[in-house]
This record gives sequence, structure tokens and C-alpha cells, in this order.
Amino acid sequence: MSLCSFSSHLAMQSSTAVDNAFINEFLPSAPENAVKVYLYGLFMCTAPHADDNSLEGMSAVLSLPEDEILNAYSYWQEVGLVQIVNSTPFEVKYLSPKENYGRSKLREKSKYQDFNNQIQTILSGRMIKPIEFNEYYNLIENHHFEPEALVMIIKYCTTLKSPAINYPYILAVAKSFEQEGIKSGAAVEEKLLEQEQSGAQVKDILKALGLSREGDLEERNMYLKWTNTFGFTHNVILQIAKSLNKKGGFARLNDILTKYYEQKLFTIQEIESYSKERELMFAVAKKVTSTLGLYYQNLDSTVDVYISEWMNKGYDEQAITLLAFYCYKQDVRSLSLMDEIVNKFFKLGLVSVDAINRYTEGVVENDNNIKKILDKLDLVRRVNTSDREFFKTWTEIWNMPEDVIMLVCEKSKSATAPLRFMNKILSDLNQKNIKTLQEAEKELANLKIDSSKSVPNSNFTQREYTKDQLNALFDSLDDIEV
Repeated sequence: MSLCSFSSHLAMQSSTAVDNAFINEFLPSAPENAVKVYLYGLFMCTAPHADDNSLEGMSAVLSLPEDEILNAYSYWQEVGLVQIVNSTPFEVKYLSPKENYGRSKLREKSKYQDFNNQIQTILSGRMIKPIEFNEYYNLIENHHFEPEALVMIIKYCTTLKSPAINYPYILAVAKSFEQEGIKSGAAVEEKLLEQEQSGAQVKDILKALGLSREGDLEERNMYLKWTNTFGFTHNVILQIAKSLNKKGGFARLNDILTKYYEQKLFTIQEIESYSKERELMFAVAKKVTSTLGLYYQNLDSTVDVYISEWMNKGYDEQAITLLAFYCYKQDVRSLSLMDEIVNKFFKLGLVSVDAINRYTEGVVENDNNIKKILDKLDLVRRVNTSDREFFKTWTEIWNMPEDVIMLVCEKSKSATAPLRFMNKILSDLNQKNIKTLQEAEKELANLKIDSSKSVPNSNFTQREYTKDQLNALFDSLDDIEV
């Protein structure tokens, strides 16, 4: 523990000295995060015993990953401003910018004399400082750029900008070439020729966007991506640019072309067809949300998440609108719940309006037949899923005719649980392969039911049954897994 120390409040009121040599010689060409790390580390040197004077502490304060801080200090060690004295725990010693400037790993100028002379001639608008030379040498030695390739890149950058162009821009361009594996003189020459040839086309695009200038490097690379990678022709790109009515610029055009590429739309005919389809989708989205009683200021998400998916499944405007009406009648008032209903219909193979209506009519007819049985059994309630399962088994699986079912119904009226009793009798008839009314009457002639009908619970509230077609329809979908 130190004998004397500043209070934390007083320490925050003091200042951190930054050598002018650092500001003048090192700061202009240094990466932004490297400057943040250097300056905050210099501040931390004033409180060496503070709890947060650590790699973890710096990472938390600067919101930078620890690896990026380590890379920053490697950079400063490279140029001679710090010395990494220990890796675990990580420790750094700050050196004097005046005494150590250029000592660390600046290469011998004589080794790159021709290269230095060439680029200084190109960058005639300013004098190249040793730190900048050192970064070019790093590209040559550690990133395996051919000196000739770098000379071409630097010359190209000055053509696009000016002879006084700064170093970070040149470095960014070189790194973009490196990402494409372009580091030899021949490869760079081919790439630059390609970009030069695209200059006129890019200028046409900019003019269509209301911009009267030459295209910069980023815009030319973007154009090459649209043509070489995406596969769009110049005429298609130009027509789309004109359709923007000078709104949004290159960035907006890039977003649109990227979306068309993802949708696999490459010709004007395909794009126009898609645009019309999108207009229809928005019209459908408006109808659906209005029917469900919903309001959205922006329908883009509704179209992308729901309408387009439903239409991709084969549902047209009329079918989607019909299902939205059904959902509204059933108090389904959200798009996510309607999506579940649509998927259940789709799983049943019901896509067209006719198919949906036929299915609905079939469900309603079945419910009407089931209701006759319930009335015959004096069961005053609505048809439920269990009733439908019984009826489906009797009619579709056991193939029992209606007259046999109604005969068994008459015989089951006095049973405690009449539907279950009916199911048992019909199961016995099915096992004996009895499928005609005459055979069933003979089999059931001596049938006796000992149990009597249960007394209704006095707390039971009778609900009047209404023949609501949608209740039957939606209940029939309950057991379908999506």
C-alpha cells in the first residue's frame, strides 16, 4: 500500500499529460481504437495501484474486447511507444514518444528505396512519415503484398481522391483487395482494369439517381458485386435506379438489388411481376387486418411474415379473406392465431375457397346428424370434440349406416352414459359384422338396460345450442397438430 495517494475525487480533477510528439507523429495514422487504448492506458499510469488498472478493467470501461486491446498494444509496441513486459498477467510499460519514435520495427529505408520513391512521387500532395512507410512495409512483409501491387493501389486511390489522400483510406482499400485474395501486381492490375471499365456504367447509375459525379471505389465495387456476383445486367440496374426517382442513392439501390437477388428475381419482367404481387399482398394484408379489427401503420411485417407465406402455400386473396372472416366470427383476433388456423387447413389439404366451403359444409352436416342423436338421447348441450370422434368412428371406420346408428340410439336412451353405451353396442355389432337394420334389430331384440338415467345436478346451467357453423368448423380443427 502506498504511503501517500490522491483521493479518487482529487485524482479525477487532475490531468493526464500527452506528449506533443504522440499527437503530431503517431495519432494521425493510428487506428481509432488503438488511440483510445493508448490514451486510457496513459491515464491508468497515473493510478498504478487502482483496482481497475487491469486488462479486464480497461475492457469494461472502453467497451472493447480484450483481444482488441492486446492487438492495440501490439501495434504501439510495433511503432515503439510501449513495451509489453508480461503476457500473464498482461503488463505494459509506456515509453517516451520522443526517445522511441521509429526505433521499434521501422525497416531500413534503403531496403525499400525504389518503393519509397515511387509512392512519394504518387503522394505528392504531402510528405510520407516513417510510421506510414512502416505500415506499407508491414503489408509487404506480413501480408505478402507485392510492392508493385501496393504502388498500383496507392496510385489508383489518388486518382479517385487526390494526391493528398490520407493513409487510412489507402490501408482500407488494400485490406479490401486482400479479402479477395488480390495481392500480386498482375491480380491488382486486372482488378483495377475491371473497376476502371465499370466507371462509365457507375456514372450512368449515379446520374439516374440524380448525382452528377464519378463513382468512388466503394460504389464501383458495389456495382461489380451487382453484376459479377448477383448477375444483374446493367440495363436492369439502370431501370431500377431510375424507378427510385432520385431517392435513397446507392445504399437504397443496393438494398433493393440485394432483396431481388435473394428472391431470385433478375429480369425486369420478373421484378415487375413480383412488384404487382407485392401490391396484391399489401391489399390482402389490409383486408385481413381490417377484418380482424387490427391496425398497423406499416404492413411490411404482416406481408413478409404471414401473407407471403400463406400465398406461397397456394391460398389466394379470396381464400385468405374467407379464413379471416371465419377467425373474426370465432373471436380469433391476432395474426399469429389466424396463422395456426391457416396451417391446420393447409395440413388437411384445404387451400381453395371451394375446398374450404366443402369441408365446412361436411363438418356442419356431421354436426347436424350428431345433434339429432343428442336430441334423441335428451342431452341438451352443444356438439363437442368427443361426440365428433364417436361419430367419425361409427360412420367412417366401422361403416355403420344411419338407420342402425339411430336404432342403437333409441336403445341407449335410458343408459347412465348413453353415448358411451351406444359406442359399446355399435362396437359389438361391428365385431359381429352386423351392418343392416334387420340384423341389428334381431341382435338387439332381447337387449335390456338395468341402469337408469342419472338425476341432473341441480347446479347445472343449461345452455341453449345454436347451429353455428363456425363452432363446428373450428372444433374439428382442434386436434390437428401444426
